[in-house]
Amino acid sequence: MTAPAAPHLVIGAGYAGLGVARALRADGLDVEVVEKNDEVGGNWLNGVYDSTHIISSRDTTGYAEFPMPRSYPDFPSRDQMIAYLRSYAEAFSLRELIRFRTEVTNVVPVTPDGVGGWDATMRLPDGTVVTRRYTGVAVCNGHHWDKHIPTRPGIFSGLQMHSKDYRNPSDFQGSRVLVVGAGNSGCDIAVEASRHLGHSLISMRRGYHFLPKTVLGIPAAELDLPWMPLWAQRTFLRSMVRIIHGRNERYGIPTPDHRLFDRHPVVNSEMLHALRHGRVEYRPDIERFDGKTVTFIDGRREEVDTIVWATGFAVTFPFLDRDIFEWENGIPKRVFGMLPSTVAGIYAFGVLQPRGGAGPLISRGAELLARLARIQATVDHPIAIDLARIRRADARHLVGVSETMRQIAVANRILDVYTWRQRRRGLPARSAPESAERVA
Repeated sequence: MTAPAAPHLVIGAGYAGLGVARALRADGLDVEVVEKNDEVGGNWLNGVYDSTHIISSRDTTGYAEFPMPRSYPDFPSRDQMIAYLRSYAEAFSLRELIRFRTEVTNVVPVTPDGVGGWDATMRLPDGTVVTRRYTGVAVCNGHHWDKHIPTRPGIFSGLQMHSKDYRNPSDFQGSRVLVVGAGNSGCDIAVEASRHLGHSLISMRRGYHFLPKTVLGIPAAELDLPWMPLWAQRTFLRSMVRIIHGRNERYGIPTPDHRLFDRHPVVNSEMLHALRHGRVEYRPDIERFDGKTVTFIDGRREEVDTIVWATGFAVTFPFLDRDIFEWENGIPKRVFGMLPSTVAGIYAFGVLQPRGGAGPLISRGAELLARLARIQATVDHPIAIDLARIRRADARHLVGVSETMRQIAVANRILDVYTWRQRRRGLPARSAPESAERVA
């Protein structure tokens, strides 16, 4: 059968997807959102542990057009984040755009360059599989779901789980818990295990920069100021950390092998406290398993009941041909942070991992996406080919908020010139792809 289809598809109704849906509609574009869960919220809905609080801040995490309630604390909880995202969806009437419990399984270009539109195959709540045609597709499926779990020699006979599957201390089996990985989730879980069980172990392959959640009473994320260059932020925060915490060696943990902000720092005010009190103990990398015995590379051995792998995630788009994007170190290379270099109508949104709150980036970035989609509809080739001559594709992932906001402003100025040149050439707008729906 045939039926009208939304000209633009947004995959995912989480933090990024909701912002993109609002921006597309505000720019006058028709939009449809597909969400495999039964509610908005994305990773906040079912991908974080019960005790999670944001590590950025209320004021930097809220969307620019819809600030978080002033009644929220500086570091809102998981439940408050879910409530906020639901209220955002209500405020901008986004629910009417969303197909819940619908999973996208395949997205392919109608023509090799994507100019002819995209066919998205999806499984509906009743199990029916349909394929619908769209002018463009915004990929907002997040990057905190494809779990990375490294392998080690031997077999561990206790309970293993990834940090994404951890909810609360009732998930632990036995009283001896080892957390592998000392990112923000790993440190949170190790501290929570030590509170519940009295003691936990944490395995680190490398040293990390630890930042307090507040500096001089200000959330650390709010120190990413537009007028302060990165070197100045590094110098200031290193000095403050040296005064507040001292060196990592004083806590028996490795010294970082990278500069502050070259990797995501650990924003946690409890981990170092727990280390000094002996409630959390450091161990180096794992050498092998033998039943419940874990041998570390320094020769120490520990009996462990539960291992939590806080070892991160891969950035993947399982419904897209991998060759749509070029990849570098596991990250897709994008023009203007979202476009593949040679294909039209596909937008990878939410790949950036900001060092602070993502709210302003989502708001302004989504508006840039909407503008790109509108311009793409007026030309007969992928605009990324033209734009890449000015700003080459890159695989940026961990970024500063102020720096990226400046880059968005530059991108908009580039688009001003681009659209002016298009008008001078008198190029006509092309027709949108014919809408169609096919039921498998």
